[in-house]
Amino acid sequence: MKDEERAGKLINKIKNDYVFRAFVFSALSFFATAVFTFYNAFLGIAYKSIWNIGIAVYYALLLCIRAYVIFSERAFYKKKLPYDQKEAARKRLFLVQSAFLFAIDLALIAPITLMVQQKKVIQYTTIPAIATAAYTTYKIIISTKNIIKTRKGRHLSVRILKTVNFVDALVSVLTLQYTLIITFGGGMDSDTFALCAVSSFGIWSLLIALSTVSLLQAVKMRKNTN
Repeated sequence: MKDEERAGKLINKIKNDYVFRAFVFSALSFFATAVFTFYNAFLGIAYKSIWNIGIAVYYALLLCIRAYVIFSERAFYKKKLPYDQKEAARKRLFLVQSAFLFAIDLALIAPITLMVQQKKVIQYTTIPAIATAAYTTYKIIISTKNIIKTRKGRHLSVRILKTVNFVDALVSVLTLQYTLIITFGGGMDSDTFALCAVSSFGIWSLLIALSTVSLLQAVKMRKNTN
């Protein structure tokens, strides 16, 4: 009975506590990202695939950000820090997150370039490609909704995690674009090459803009704190 009560309390807390729910789903994303990191690293080493190595570095950076935020919050909870000390620590986290975002932007240069040059092997049939498109659409809608919802939120760690999810969704759009072109277009001609190059650069520029805004906000917060 106690186990059932605990499970019921946990479910209710996930439903009603937005901050707690954000950390629960971020912890699940952490493990999923870890799987993708090691899987792509294995493929990169086994098949000497530059693309898989590049995307493994990208996933590893996502893993580092999520781990840093989640374990930092856990440390705050265990130490029972006062609210003002937690906020000061979260502002430092926000600054570190901004640096990680720029590192992710740089890490994506190689995978994006290889995709545009059609050097990523795609062997999807119609059904997996459509399923990927549906999942990516869901991912971008949810992450956009969450980043708008948390933009004015006071809990900085939640804002960091939702920003990371949004970055991950934008990168998924890049991969989806390439997948659809190869699966349904049969490869790139001059027109689709130009389209892929321009759209990829546009999304990468959006990631740079997001990192810049995040860094400026973090620096401003640190100055105000000091």
